[in-house]
Amino acid sequence: MAGLYSKLAATGIRKNGRSYIPYILTSSLMVMVFYIVTYLSANGMLRNMVGGEMMGMVLMMGSVVMAIFSAIFLFYTNSFLIKRRKKEFGLYNILGLGKGQIARILVQETFLVYLISEVVGLGMGILFSKLAEMLAVKMLRGGITYTFSVNFYAVIVSLILFAVIFACILVNSLRHLFFSRPIELLHSENTGERPPRTNIPMAVIGTLLLGFAYFIAVTVRDPVATIPLFWFAVILVIIATYLLFITGSVVLCRILQKKKDYYYKTKNFVSISQMVFRMRKNGAGLASICILSTMVLVTLSSTVSLYSAIPDMVGEQYPNDITLLIRGDERLKSEVLIAKTEEYVTDLGYEPKNQLKKRYVSFGDSHFKYVMGLDYRSPDGEYNIPIDGMIFPIEDADENIGALNLQLSENDIAVFEPNEKRITANPTLKYGSMEFNIITIDTVPESIKEKIYRTNEDFAYIYVRDMNVLAQMYKEQFDVLEAIKAEKIKEYKLEHPDEEYDDYDDDVYIYPSELYTQYGFDISDDINEVNYVWGLLENPWGIFGEDFVEELQLNWSIDTKATLVEEYYGLYGGLLFLGILLGTVFALSAALIMYYKQISEGFEDAARFEILRKVGMTQREIKSAINSQVLRVFFLPLVAAGVHMLFAFPMISKMLNLFDMYNVPLLAFVTLLCYAVFAAMYVLFYKATSRSYLNIVGGGK
Repeated sequence: MAGLYSKLAATGIRKNGRSYIPYILTSSLMVMVFYIVTYLSANGMLRNMVGGEMMGMVLMMGSVVMAIFSAIFLFYTNSFLIKRRKKEFGLYNILGLGKGQIARILVQETFLVYLISEVVGLGMGILFSKLAEMLAVKMLRGGITYTFSVNFYAVIVSLILFAVIFACILVNSLRHLFFSRPIELLHSENTGERPPRTNIPMAVIGTLLLGFAYFIAVTVRDPVATIPLFWFAVILVIIATYLLFITGSVVLCRILQKKKDYYYKTKNFVSISQMVFRMRKNGAGLASICILSTMVLVTLSSTVSLYSAIPDMVGEQYPNDITLLIRGDERLKSEVLIAKTEEYVTDLGYEPKNQLKKRYVSFGDSHFKYVMGLDYRSPDGEYNIPIDGMIFPIEDADENIGALNLQLSENDIAVFEPNEKRITANPTLKYGSMEFNIITIDTVPESIKEKIYRTNEDFAYIYVRDMNVLAQMYKEQFDVLEAIKAEKIKEYKLEHPDEEYDDYDDDVYIYPSELYTQYGFDISDDINEVNYVWGLLENPWGIFGEDFVEELQLNWSIDTKATLVEEYYGLYGGLLFLGILLGTVFALSAALIMYYKQISEGFEDAARFEILRKVGMTQREIKSAINSQVLRVFFLPLVAAGVHMLFAFPMISKMLNLFDMYNVPLLAFVTLLCYAVFAAMYVLFYKATSRSYLNIVGGGK
């Protein structure tokens, strides 16, 4: 008897090959991609490369994303299969098979699909894993090896994960079987086909939600706040997209029906009538295609832009081959270290070129408020305390500020006010024993403000006359901080008489600002020579002597542009690799939904078009109506995805600022290119899947 169930299961899969083959291929693809991502995330060779550790972490997170998406999508696509098979199961039931026996067939079918998916998916994953590894190594700009290996951990995890997914799918299928009567199973394909009512309130809600999400996307200005707002906007867009495709599309069809000059034409009459008749079911599938299309565009445009912008990002952070960052320079000993470094590099046979020096004090918001006594007020009087900021000597000012040719005396400080807020403290600033006149800088063009405030619009820039003034301010802060701390301790004891305070408690302690000197220089176009010099400079005790290092009493680090480049290629190369894999999966998933919609609706529409033939509609008119309907339905998600991307662009741009990517023209170009390529693929998907619909309904004759 067990052999009979296995035979019926195999026969059911074979006879429903039009539905099952794409499903099996998709699940095999999911297994393959999951194996490859897991394989690379634990790849020892990659992790030992510069930037490989970062890529491994990114891919590990990608395997989790892939697992979640696989579960959701396989559940979704299985619903198409169950709908097609219910009639068959109802027939089995009427012919004498009990639901328990039908359940055994379902168990056998699910096991066969799982087995085929794992064998094909793992086989393809193992086969292509080396190619994927070579691509990842290429992104890290490392040397390729040709040894082949199989990661059994990835194999076992894939077997377990998809066994759990298919077990859950089986439970859901059995639920449909046992909670449906035989007559419902037989007529399952015709259920839910009542013309939907025009649900204007839900369409309005969908429009308002989408408008609110778009408003968030185009008005967000702080990159730090972008990530939580991005996910909130994504949720709103998903909900709104489903509401508008399900209810809004019906409202649109009803409006078109009222336009008599448009509606009462053969082509439009048939296509719009068909659309409005089943838009409730149609809309959910179209919304899914739209969301997946948007995911493809966001994923690829972001990751390709990040990877392409690596040279610009690195050049902006580290404009020189080698950069020294010196902390705690209150005695101005950095000049001694810089001179010694230049002398040493010259003795090695290299000439330090394109030297760049920048000195500054960085401070936090509490320092800004309590030590300097400054605050910002917006025009409505609301306080806005900057998160942090920097103080520069005017000779080290940004070139845009330097172009203003500010003339400062020893007792002047100039403040570049962010976001057009005004300082409301006194026009003078008391800083320990020092007193300054406050000069506000309000003549900087908007384009320069945008460049300076890339990551934080409430970042304050303050300028003093020279380095001596800056060093004096750095020293004075400690006396000021002690006085403020004593006052805050007194207040704390009054408010909390029975509690002890910690010296570093936020209620009583203000962290001192840091004094930095950043010095960079170039030596060679040969990266090996740069790394050689950098490696020597990393050991200051060996080259300068311990006595010299101890005498300086400086805390410094040394970095190379090459090191940051490798780290960026590791991080953004991993993101790009993951983006390519996920983008491919999302695109093929959208194509599969498109295919299932075409064949399921083809079987539903075949009888209707046969009736139209009998009442005198010509084959040419039928084919024209079919093309009009399919074009309207299946190109709507592509257009909607483009609109989503248009409004999401400002938010994506701000979010990429957190990854040091500020090249907006590059992002715009890549986004347009990705949309053009995806649109071309979408047209191919449409043509390939629409043939199935035309063949089923007889429109291709």
